[in-house]
Amino acid sequence: MNRMTEAGQPVYPLNYWLSPDLTKVIPPQAPSRLRQLVDAQGTLAAAWSSAISGGPVLALTGGFAPALSGNAAWVLVLGLIGAALTVVGVLSWKRVRGRLPKADRLLITRGPGSARGGTTMVAVLAGIIGAGFTTILPSAVERGTSVAVVGAYLLIVALLVACILAPSTVLGRARQSFRRRLHTAPGSAAQSNKTWSPGVTPTAMPGTGRSECQRG
Repeated sequence: MNRMTEAGQPVYPLNYWLSPDLTKVIPPQAPSRLRQLVDAQGTLAAAWSSAISGGPVLALTGGFAPALSGNAAWVLVLGLIGAALTVVGVLSWKRVRGRLPKADRLLITRGPGSARGGTTMVAVLAGIIGAGFTTILPSAVERGTSVAVVGAYLLIVALLVACILAPSTVLGRARQSFRRRLHTAPGSAAQSNKTWSPGVTPTAMPGTGRSECQRG
């Protein structure tokens, strides 16, 4: 017999909520507290994935900037900032994926939520910006600065990929990635016997060896 929470809600094993049979009964777009938590975790991971991919873009900018300004210091400055941003992003991304967010915090994202949506947005923005660059390209060719113009455009596209496509891809795969980590992480089978209800949210991911819970 399943236990009951203080609010009178049934408490089921975590593998009940992850059961493929339950997924077949409940439509993918139907709201549930577990899905909200996983989506919130995906939103945080997506934000840090943007930092991870943005670091190399900064480093590339540092390598390109001296060609425009003649100041080699940009290589060191932007290179260090890009490396630091990538390291912080990787560490924070791993930390976010290892814990469910707090139950009393609901995160909302307004950007695209899938790789297809991110690709479409990047393509549209890149096309609009590219159309603007084509108007200055002829004069840049006459002045011998066409390489700088093309390089600047490519850096802008790379920035769009880092800030839009990368996080939208992570966000779109958040639920699939969450389920895969539960089934492949060491110790997840033992942790699947832990109980959870919409009113009690595990703050530690199954498989981490911790079973700390927080009231929602």
